[in-house]
Amino acid sequence: MATKSMNETLTRVGKGTPMGDLLREYWMPAMRSERVVAGGEPIAVELLGERYVIFRGDDGTVACFDEACPHRGASLALARNEDCALRCIYHGWKFTTAGETVATPSEPEDGGRFASKVKLNHHPVVDAGGVIWVWVGGSGREPSPFPRFAFTDLPSSHVFGIVAILECNWMQGLEADIDSAHVSLLHETEAAKGPLKDLLDDRAPRDEIDRTSWGIRYAAVRQLSTGDSLVRVKPMVMPWYTIVPELPNGDRLWHAWVPINDHRTIFWYLWYNEDQPVDPTYFADQFGLDLENMNKDNFREGYSRDNMWGQDRAAMRAGTSFSGISGLAAQDIAVQESMGAIVDRSIENPGKSDTGIVRARHFLLDAVKEKAEGRVPAGLGDDVDYRKIRSANVVVSDGDDWRHLVG
Repeated sequence: MATKSMNETLTRVGKGTPMGDLLREYWMPAMRSERVVAGGEPIAVELLGERYVIFRGDDGTVACFDEACPHRGASLALARNEDCALRCIYHGWKFTTAGETVATPSEPEDGGRFASKVKLNHHPVVDAGGVIWVWVGGSGREPSPFPRFAFTDLPSSHVFGIVAILECNWMQGLEADIDSAHVSLLHETEAAKGPLKDLLDDRAPRDEIDRTSWGIRYAAVRQLSTGDSLVRVKPMVMPWYTIVPELPNGDRLWHAWVPINDHRTIFWYLWYNEDQPVDPTYFADQFGLDLENMNKDNFREGYSRDNMWGQDRAAMRAGTSFSGISGLAAQDIAVQESMGAIVDRSIENPGKSDTGIVRARHFLLDAVKEKAEGRVPAGLGDDVDYRKIRSANVVVSDGDDWRHLVG
């Protein structure tokens, strides 16, 4: 189990906290690209307990500023989007997508000298893979290398991404993704009907874990009824990413758990396929997605603690659903939020199936220490090729090493 001190370090992400200072060094997937319309309204977003606005100029350029206008602190989410710039509605001060202050009409005309001295916190942005990414590590600093995953250079038809807003701490989501044992239990009903059915042969997988320059590679090894081993290889890429082993059609599922603050999280569900367009109808039923009616920017709407996340006790009694909750995504969200805003890890009783989770906690704590000591934590070096980070689902014979097949 973790101590209360460890739990505080892992979960608190505000400015000036050890984890918060570490996470600010990484690029963050903040929102779906489609949500940010050229010339449209600026969108407020909270990340790591601080508030920003993201907008797209008429020319398609995306920018991210602190939400508070540098004049008197009015919200730039209320600003006019004009001429590839935001104009605050309070006093008309105007800021371009390049982060320059170009107008201060409430001040005497001085040839722009006053405006040129106004400091605007303007943050690097990348629009790639259907995702708006931002880096908030500090104005005037060079950002960390951008994590160019395999999907970030694919055409839009090969990527399908949706977002859920979780009412719990980010670590509860990340740990759930690392936890291989729950797939055979929480997701039993869906697994029995689809490509995960072989996981039911062995509900207590053995974890084999490798540290890497970008994070941790987990291999959940299950004994099949044939005598062979099924190995599901899942990377945990620093600081909050995982890549789920591919579906039979070649689609891979990429997750991210980005802290909004200590108590809320942006949960990314993003499928990609390097060889063919992604067809969401292929996996919609299994994941419980209503493609026609769901809000892609918060697909969990309608399911919360108030209605027990849609749990159907009659289906549980009838034996048609193990969890009583329909769809893999809703099941994951329910158990993570059911722990409370921040779970107390000091009262846990971890077993062998939790080895990977314990290892991830220590990996993150080591990264916090490395940052504090001026060293480069995993995933922040310029030697990481994110395009080569792969998940895998392989069957190996007794005595064979799955690493020879995965690379």
